[in-house]
Parts: sequence; structure tokens; C-alpha cells
Amino acid sequence: MPKIVDEQMREATRQRILRVAAAEFARLGFEQANINAIAEQAGIGKGTIYLYFENKRTLFVEMLRAIAQVHLQEIRTALSEGGSLRERLKRLFLTFVRLAEQDSDSFHVFMSALYGVNRLFQQEATALLREYVVAIARLLEEGQARGEIAVQELETSALLVLTATESYVLAARVLGSSPAALARQAEVVAGFILNGLQSPAT
Repeated sequence: MPKIVDEQMREATRQRILRVAAAEFARLGFEQANINAIAEQAGIGKGTIYLYFENKRTLFVEMLRAIAQVHLQEIRTALSEGGSLRERLKRLFLTFVRLAEQDSDSFHVFMSALYGVNRLFQQEATALLREYVVAIARLLEEGQARGEIAVQELETSALLVLTATESYVLAARVLGSSPAALARQAEVVAGFILNGLQSPAT
């Protein structure tokens, strides 16, 4: 078998393991999840998983990093496209709505590492979360340069924006809001955020 095909198959298997692991860790938490069960659900031998990940902890950390990379790319895409600060904040909110719906296991397992049953990994998750804050801080810096907002503390403001979008989506879903209902709230949420960031009158 050509080396490139072999590498592609190996990466496909690795990604499959990470997806299955996210579902298992989201459902049971780190302590209760079983690495052999993850291997079985991924369609590989129980011992084979150790060719990809040294142990369950390594698997969890790699899964967190993979989730954060995907989410960070989605965030950067939402924020890098043109438009006013309000429009970009709206896209950020809608990105979290979509991630929570289409990639709910990954979304919830990452949040659980920050605040829930998987807090054993809070330090790793926090380091990844800081990258989200940096991306949002850059957006706010641009908005400030264009006169759309006037803030004193960019990092603090970026953290508030992240909380007002990502955590709002999570809480609203727990309360039973559908993705369609959340999408309809995007404009209102973006407006609240701008007001909170001391947006000057237009």
C-alpha cells in the first residue's frame, strides 16, 4: 500500500477515535468512560487504540485540542469576514449555535472540561480558551479603531463577549431553545453586547 494512502487511513482512524471519544466523554465523563469501549465503538481492536494514544488521559487532551482547533477556526472565519462589528458579533453567536447543534458532543465535552464533570482537565481547556479570547480581542481592537466601540480593557471585554455568546447558547439549549429560536435571537444578543461595550451613539 502506498505510504500516502497508509497515512491517510491512519489519520482517518485517528479522527474517528477522537469523534467517538468526544461522544463517550460527553456522555459519561472522563472517569467513567472506558477506553476499550471507545476502541470498540471506533471499530478497532482494543489494543490498537494504544498505537494512536498512550492512555486515556492523552486521548482526552488530544481530543480537547482537536475540538479547540476546529472551533477556533470557525470563530476566526466568522470574525474575519467583512461587515460591521454588530454583523460580526452576530456571526460569532450563530457559529456557536451551529457548533452546539451540529457538533454537540464536542461542544459539551469542551464546556465540561471548563466547568463540569471533566474539570480534571480545566488547565488544558483554559489554555485553549485563551486563544478564543485573543481572537475576539482582535475583533474588538478593529472595532475600536473604526470608532464602533470604546473600551478600556480589550481582554476583559473579549471574555465578556465570549461569555455572552458561547455560554448563552449552552444555557439556552439546556432550557430547551431550538437552534432556530436561538438564530432568531442573534441580532438582539449582538445589540446587547454592543451596548455593553459602550458603543457610541450613531
